[in-house]
Formats: sequence, C-alpha cells, structure tokens
Amino acid sequence: MTVGQIVEGDFFTEYIKIGNIMMLSEGRVDSENVFLLKEGMLTMYLDKETYERAGLVGKPHGVKGKRGLKPRWVVQFDLRSPSMLHGKKGFDRLAYACKNVFNAPVTWFFHNLSKTPVPDPLSRHYPVKYTSHPKVSENISTRLPLLKPPIAILSNQNQSELDEFATDIYEWLSLVRLDSPRINIDDKIDPYLSNYTIPGAPDDLQEGKLCRISWQGFIPPRWTRQTLAEVILALPAKSWFSLSTTTFARDIVGDSADCTILRPPNSSGEYLLWDIRKQN
Repeated sequence: MTVGQIVEGDFFTEYIKIGNIMMLSEGRVDSENVFLLKEGMLTMYLDKETYERAGLVGKPHGVKGKRGLKPRWVVQFDLRSPSMLHGKKGFDRLAYACKNVFNAPVTWFFHNLSKTPVPDPLSRHYPVKYTSHPKVSENISTRLPLLKPPIAILSNQNQSELDEFATDIYEWLSLVRLDSPRINIDDKIDPYLSNYTIPGAPDDLQEGKLCRISWQGFIPPRWTRQTLAEVILALPAKSWFSLSTTTFARDIVGDSADCTILRPPNSSGEYLLWDIRKQN
C-alpha cells in the first residue's frame, strides 16, 4: 500500500475513523522514511529531502549533534480529528504530499484491534495473514539465583547493593529469554571466552527446571497486559514468574525498548520492574 491509500475511501472510513488498527511500515527510523499508525495517529519519520518536498510541518527528530547522522524530521497527524476530512486545509496538504511524495508502495505490518468490516477494504491489497503461535521450551535445567532481594539490602535501604542485585537478576532473566547456554546447568564454556557466572554465592544457588513461552509478531500492548493478568491469576502465590516484552528496534538491530516484570517466589504482592528505554 501507499500512504495515500490509508487516508482514502473505505479503508480510511472503516479502519481509522470507525475502527482501530496498528500499522508499521518497513524500514529503519534512523535512515529511511518510516510510517507508523497507532490509535489514529499517523507518525512519519522522514529524511530532510523528503520532508522539504512534502511541505508538511514537523519537528527535528533524533539526537542533536550526533556525528555521522543526517538530519531527520518527524511529522504527525491525528487522523481521527474532525478536521481530518477532504476540503480541510491540513488534510488536503497531507493528501497532496501522499500523491506527489509518498507515492511508492510500502510493505506494512497490519493489526486490526476491532471488528473487521464487511466487505474488508484491506482485501484488495492482497494481505498475507500471520498468526503468532507460542513457542514453548520446557524442562530447561539451570541453577536458580536468589530471585528475591535479601532482607539485609531492603532493611538497610542500600541503593547501590539493590541496583547491583537488580542488574544481576535482569541479566540472568535476559539470558533465559535468549536461550543462552550460559544458564544451563551443564554449561562448561572456556573462561577465556566467557566468564559469566550465575549471580549469588554457590551455596545459595538451587537446581531447578524452567519453562519459557515466547511469541514473536505485531502484538498490541492490550494483549500483553491481559496475558500478565492471566499469569498472575493462574499461578499460586509461592510460584515465581517473569514476563518481558520488547519493541521493534527503532534505529539499529537490537536497539529496542524493553519492559520486564518479576514476581519473586513466595511474594504474591511484590514485584520488580525493569523499564529499559533508549535516551534521546
């Protein structure tokens, strides 16, 4: 689809004005023109040349003074606004830019958060449907660190020790998510290649089995929140679990926002939360 096909005809009326969809175009935000549609807000990440040709009003994007990067601009339109209609000045400027500048077909991720209209305006664009199925890995043998902050750290309110504990546990959880052999109970990596050790004193480590369930795809935050609620209700209070969600990379591969929550064992009302974001 072109960007212009999003803001015209039945697609615009049924999916944006009435319905609720998410769309993300292919490309890298730091170097290519990328388009994002979420909750009716169209966000365009543009290079300087495209931005000037489009004639739209935006603002600079990215870190100022970062060497080696060309100027980038971001433009936003609230397509659900009553002023976003043909005949209105702002909308006509967007339509003109779509016709004359953003006129190349783009491959998109598309997710419908509401009822699919009949007939479906998307069908004429030959979409490829994809269902994200869970990948389950059971009986992962590992040594478990202490997942609950020691009472001494909490009672002394020692921020540096608490930070060190949180960093070590987050690193271990990340290795579990990545299916790293470093967490395996029989791992015998040459210390010259890796000197990672599971956090905690050897006597505090316990052997245990893990089950990891993962999904990959264009998943809305609402689904993740619902999954978290179901996990909390399903597991007994003595059990521990961790849930992590990672966004698509904004600039370079691996440069993503990440949110991880951990409920330690025997701590039904206590949680640790890591909110990892890139600083712009």
